[in-house]
Amino acid sequence: MIVNICVTYNRNMRAVCFVKRFEFDLNGAVFPSALSIDDVDNDGNNELVVGNMSGELSIFKSDRMWQKFTGLGMITALGIGDIFNIGSNALVVVGGDGWCHILFKPKQDDAVDQKKAKLESVYVQRIPANTKVVLLGDIDGDGCTEMVMGLTDRVVRSYRWVADSDEPGRGKLIGLHKWECANQIGTVTLNRLHDGTTYLLVAQPGGTLMKIRCHTSEEEGTVNSEMLAATSVEYHTLSRMLNPNVSTEIQGGIKMGHTDSSLSPLYAVATLDGTLMLVQDENVVWSIQVDHQLFALTKLDMTGDGRDEIVACSWDGQTYILDQEKCIVCFQLEESVMSFCSGYYTLQPGQPPVPCLVYTTFTNKIYVYYDVQLSSMRAKSFIPEHFTATKENPRQAQLLIEWCLYGQ
Repeated sequence: MIVNICVTYNRNMRAVCFVKRFEFDLNGAVFPSALSIDDVDNDGNNELVVGNMSGELSIFKSDRMWQKFTGLGMITALGIGDIFNIGSNALVVVGGDGWCHILFKPKQDDAVDQKKAKLESVYVQRIPANTKVVLLGDIDGDGCTEMVMGLTDRVVRSYRWVADSDEPGRGKLIGLHKWECANQIGTVTLNRLHDGTTYLLVAQPGGTLMKIRCHTSEEEGTVNSEMLAATSVEYHTLSRMLNPNVSTEIQGGIKMGHTDSSLSPLYAVATLDGTLMLVQDENVVWSIQVDHQLFALTKLDMTGDGRDEIVACSWDGQTYILDQEKCIVCFQLEESVMSFCSGYYTLQPGQPPVPCLVYTTFTNKIYVYYDVQLSSMRAKSFIPEHFTATKENPRQAQLLIEWCLYGQ
C-alpha cells in the first residue's frame, strides 16, 4: 500500500509523498522527448525506454535493465507504436544528427525462443536533422499509423511506412506532409473532434497552438495522391499572456469518463511561466497560475475512475496533478529534473500495469515512482460531521481539533 502524507493548503490543494520507487543509474543527458513507457516487444507488458544524448538506449522491465543499445547518435526523441502497420509495436529512435533507427522484436517459430528474443535494429534511414519530438499515430483517419516529427527549425513533417515485403523492416519511410510554423515548436499531440475526426495540435510559444487537419485520399494506400497533401491549418491564441515568448506544452486526448458524442475530448496546455489550462474546442475551461516553471505535461488516470488527470512537472521537481474540476495535488521530488513522463508500467509479467511517474535527474538517476494511485483528488475536511451538522458546543469542537493537530 502506498503511503501518502497529505498537507492541506486550501480546500482544493494538498501535498502527497510517494514512497514506492525504483532507482536506476543512467549516464548522460536525457532530452524531454527521449523517455517513454509502452509495450516495445509485444509481450503484453509495458517497458520503460530511455535514450541519452550519448547514443545509449536502455530498456527496463520491472526493477531491472532488460536490454541496452549503443552507438545510436544523439538521441532526441522516441516513439513506440505500430509504425509498420502490422498490428505489432516497434520502437522508433530519432537522433538530432539526422538518423532514424527502428527496433523490432522479430517473431520466432519456437515459443521458448520467442520469449528469449530481444529487440533488433531492423531499419535505418537518413532524415532531416534537429528533430525535437516524435509522434506515432493515425493523423488522417485512414487506419494506418503515421510518424510525425517536430524539428527545431520550426518545421513539422509526417511520414508513412511503405513496405516492400511482409517482413518488418523491408521498405522505407515516405514523406507525406511538411508544415512550417511561425515559432519554435513545443510538443506535438493528437486530439479528436466530437465526430471522431483526428487532428494534430502543435504547441507554439505564449500559449498559442497550431491545429492541423489532414484529409486522406479516397483511394486507400495511395501515397502519391493529390488528396493526400490536402490539409487545413488554423492558429489559435488561448490566452493573452504577458510574455508571448515562453515555451508551451500540449497534451491531447484527455479522457472525460463518459461517451457523450456531442463533446470533443479535452486537451491541456502548460507554459514555462507556470500557466496551466484545460481546453475544449479552443475554449478555455479553466486556467490556473503556479509558482514553478513547467516544462513537461502528461496525462494519467490516478484515481481509477476512467478520467484522466493532468500531470505537469517543473525543472525543480515540483509535480502538479490536477483533475478536470481543478482540484490539485502536489508532489515534490528531492532533485532537479532533466526529463519527465508518466504512464502505466508493468511490475510483474502478466499482471495489469500500474500508474507511475518517471523522472531523470541531473545526477544521472532515473526514479520510477510506481503504483501512484490516489483515492481521491479532493481534500477532505478534518472536522467531524457531527460538529459541522450542529452549532452546539463550537468551543469543544475547536479544542478537539487543536488537540488532534497540535497536541495541546
